[in-house]
Amino acid sequence: MKIIINADDFGMSSTTDDAILQTFSIGALTSTTIVANGSTFEAACQRAHEERLQNQVGLHINLNDGLPLTDAIRKSPRFCDEHGFFRPRTHSLPRLFLPLSADDKKALATEIRAQIHRCRQHGLPLSHADSHNHVHTEIIVGTLIMDVLKEESIPFLRLTRNIGSDMSTAKKVYKYLYNSLLSSKGLRGVNYFGEFEDMIAIYRNGGPKMGSVEIMCHPIDTKNGQINDLCGASITQQFQELAALIPEMELTTYGQTKLAG
Repeated sequence: MKIIINADDFGMSSTTDDAILQTFSIGALTSTTIVANGSTFEAACQRAHEERLQNQVGLHINLNDGLPLTDAIRKSPRFCDEHGFFRPRTHSLPRLFLPLSADDKKALATEIRAQIHRCRQHGLPLSHADSHNHVHTEIIVGTLIMDVLKEESIPFLRLTRNIGSDMSTAKKVYKYLYNSLLSSKGLRGVNYFGEFEDMIAIYRNGGPKMGSVEIMCHPIDTKNGQINDLCGASITQQFQELAALIPEMELTTYGQTKLAG
């Protein structure tokens, strides 16, 4: 079992950045994804270089929080409010399935490219990508994101979660179709994607024993020798439990990954 452990939200705040780098230092992370319009983006880039982590950093595409990097998308009510700031993600059907206008497509592609280019201008090659609040798993937006990543030679995009027991049949079907599309675009890097608790539950119940997986986490602070996740769990404890359950696990990165079927 090859496992990538990725921390989202690098560059979002100094507290988060501290927690992510601390998680790297104890060996419980193999990669992180950075927010190009985050409040501590430039400092996070510098710290990544200081820690020699630049090849383990991907892009955390942000279309839901803060001020965009480009002007055109600020004028799009699909993505931004009247002040030009990104709207929070909603789970409504119109947001998920309403087609993008030609102007929205152009603005969205321009913004994603700007986020990619800003990272590369700061010396981050970008080994993979995911997104804030999983906006890339919205099929209309996600398809455009896939096309831009291919054009920009970013080799991998995160799956939508396909492990865990709390999914309806409709969600399972949607996720299967989305992940199949990702495979057809040549952007799938792992067989499975979930969180620590998903993998722990699977191994307590006996499988799967083969393949590769990305585990997502959100380190936010360190207290009493523990690194805490956004969900409230201790990343330190979860990593130790997973390591005990899977003594044969091999930690890897997207930079070391071949395309998954």
